[in-house]
Amino acid sequence: MSSRGKRATPIDGAADHWLSDGQVRTYRRGQTIISAGSPLAEWIAISGGAAFLAAPVAADTRVAVAALWLGDVIGADSPLGKLAARYDVTALVDVTTLHIPLTRVRDRDALQRSAETGELYAATASRLQDQITMRLAGNGLQRLVSVLATLATALTSTAPAGGATNSLALPVSQACIGQLSGLSRRQTWIYLGQLAERGWSRTARTKVTLDGLNAWLVLMAEVETRGLECIATLDQCDETLSRLAALK
Repeated sequence: MSSRGKRATPIDGAADHWLSDGQVRTYRRGQTIISAGSPLAEWIAISGGAAFLAAPVAADTRVAVAALWLGDVIGADSPLGKLAARYDVTALVDVTTLHIPLTRVRDRDALQRSAETGELYAATASRLQDQITMRLAGNGLQRLVSVLATLATALTSTAPAGGATNSLALPVSQACIGQLSGLSRRQTWIYLGQLAERGWSRTARTKVTLDGLNAWLVLMAEVETRGLECIATLDQCDETLSRLAALK
C-alpha cells in the first residue's frame, strides 16, 4: 500500500545523469509553487523541503488535502495532473524544485528516464493516495494523528531525525492541520489539547510542536503493521507512541 515503505529516487543532480539538466528553483515558505488549473509545461520534482496540496472547492475556497516532499513529482505527467494542475501547491517550508522541459524527459533513448520517472510517479501517487484514504477511513483522532505523523516525516525528510531536542515545531497553523485532517477548527483544537495533556504535543495560537519526534516518525509504519486500531482512541494512541518512544 504505502509510500512510507518506499523511498523515492534521489533528486541529486549527479553528473552524467539526466536530472543534471534540470533548473533548480527556490520557493519560500507560504509561496505558491503551482496554481490549480494552470498549464503544466514542465516536469517538476521536489528536491528539498515539503509542500502541501489544496483542492479548489469554490471560487475563493481551497481545502488542504495532502503533503508532499523530497522526490515527489508535482509537474507535468505527475499524479497532480498530466497537462493542467488539479491542486494548488504551496511551500510548507523553503522548497527547492527541479524543472526539466518535457521534451527532455520524453526524448528518445529514454529507457532509464522512463524507469526512474515511473518510480517517482508511483511513490508520489502512493503518498497522495495514502493521505486521501486516511481522510475517508479514519475517525477524527486517527486522521489528525496521521497528519501530524506525515508532516513530521515530510519536514524531516532532508534532515537527521530527532535532532537535539527530539521535538519539531510544525510550520503550519492549526487551521491548516485541521483542513489536512478533514476536521473543524474546534475538533482540531480539542484533539491537539488531548495530545498535549499526554505529552505528545504543545499548542499555541500560532504554533504546534510535536514532542517525542522519534516516535512520531515511525508511527505510520506501525499503523500499517498493526492497523488503525492502534491509534483509534487517545489511550491507544498514547500507548503506541509510548512504546515506539521506548524503542529508541
